[in-house]
Amino acid sequence: MQKHNFHTHTRYSDGHDTPRQMIEEAVSRGFTALGFSDHSYAWFESYYSMSPEGTQRCFREIRALAEEYRGVIDVWCGIELDGESGIPTLDYDYILAAVHEIVRRGESRPIDSGEELQRKLVQDLFGGSFIDFTKVYFENLTEHVMRNKTDIVAHVDLPTKYSLCPEEDPRYRDAAREAVREIVKHCPLFELNTGAIARGLRTVPYPTPFLLDEIRAAGGSLIINSDCHYRAKLTCWFDEAEDYLTAHGFTRHDNQRLNGRISGVTIWR
Repeated sequence: MQKHNFHTHTRYSDGHDTPRQMIEEAVSRGFTALGFSDHSYAWFESYYSMSPEGTQRCFREIRALAEEYRGVIDVWCGIELDGESGIPTLDYDYILAAVHEIVRRGESRPIDSGEELQRKLVQDLFGGSFIDFTKVYFENLTEHVMRNKTDIVAHVDLPTKYSLCPEEDPRYRDAAREAVREIVKHCPLFELNTGAIARGLRTVPYPTPFLLDEIRAAGGSLIINSDCHYRAKLTCWFDEAEDYLTAHGFTRHDNQRLNGRISGVTIWR
């Protein structure tokens, strides 16, 4: 099993543990690296985003912890950058691209903050059409990746979280495949995200099997991330994920570089 995670949340956004608690958990599991990626500040109000002040405090604390744990575990400071956030001003080690909100007429609606809220979003903004909703989502994610030159694409098919989207509909699949083919030109690294499994909402990770196959066909690669919000779930489904990727034709490559800063990463191609 791999010994790192690059999608980790703390109390600075919507996680339930402190950075130190997360690091101690990672050390206890024999990790070689842990990357933090709390939610970026955005103009809309949300329970999950960091405040401007919290963003600064989080960055400083993780940088200090990286020094404290030097020689024990590599601690990296990243950010989960929402499509509605501005370009980060802090010197992050890496950036995850994510779209958690749909904006219409100056109003922001959350995509993944509960099944009923997602139903209401689709009804109010798209006349009940999940196809139209997901098309806009994939367009927004693609534009976000292209604009912000991100390092990892987070939970690429996030709208499927509550199993409401018509994943068998050819129109949905065409929109998803088109997005992957364009995104991979700008950011070839996607995450295999096991967070919804940890929450009991899905039995397979993001991306779903047909999109996983599309990523491989398009020349993309995968990194396994748990999207961890509770330290006890830090390695949720990691063993199964390796078998899952192997079954879809991916091969494990250790000691790879994530970007110009981070080495020693396990990437599946």
